Amino acid sequence: MKEPVQLCYTISEAAKVMEVEPHVLRYWEEELGLDISRNSMGHRIYTDDDLKTFRAIKQLKANHVALKEIRQQIVVSGEKTPLKKDGEKEFCGDKMTQFKTILSNIIKDAINENTGELSSQISSQVSDDMRKEMDYLARMQEEEQEARFKKLDETIRTLQKARQEAAIASMEEKKSKKKKRLFKR
Repeated sequence: MKEPVQLCYTISEAAKVMEVEPHVLRYWEEELGLDISRNSMGHRIYTDDDLKTFRAIKQLKANHVALKEIRQQIVVSGEKTPLKKDGEKEFCGDKMTQFKTILSNIIKDAINENTGELSSQISSQVSDDMRKEMDYLARMQEEEQEARFKKLDETIRTLQKARQEAAIASMEEKKSKKKKRLFKR
C-alpha cells in the first residue's frame, strides 16, 4: 500500500490556505518553536501536517488562548505533542503550584527589599508630621497664653484705674469733709 503523497506549500500559499498573513506564520513558527522544513534555497516548505498544526493554533488563538499556553501544549520536555482541540486549556497542577510559589517568593523578596526603605520613609514622614503638629500646638498655646495675659493685663489696669478713681473720690470726699468742718467752726 502506498503512503499518501503530502502536498508542499510555500509560505504565501500556506498563508492563503490559512487566511492569515505570511508574517503571522513566521511569528507562530518562531514563538512556538515549530520545526518547519526548508528547501535547498532555505525557503520554508509547509506540509499538510504543518497546516493542521497551524489550524489548531488558529483555533486556539480564536478562543483567546495565549501563545505561552499553546507552546506548553506543543512542547513537553523537548518532544512535539499534538495540540488540544477546541481551545481546551490544560493547567498542570504542579506548574500552577510552581508558578504560585515563584510569584509568592518574588513578592516576599520585593517586600523584604523595600521594608527597610519604607520604614525609613515612614519614620521620616511621621517625624515630620509630629514636628509640624508640635509646632502648631506650641503656637496655639502661645496664642492662648498671650490672649490670657492680655485679658489679665486689661483686668489689672481696670482694677488699678478703679482703685485710682476710688482713691481720688475718697480724697475728694475727705477734702470736702475737712472743708465742711472748717466752715462749721
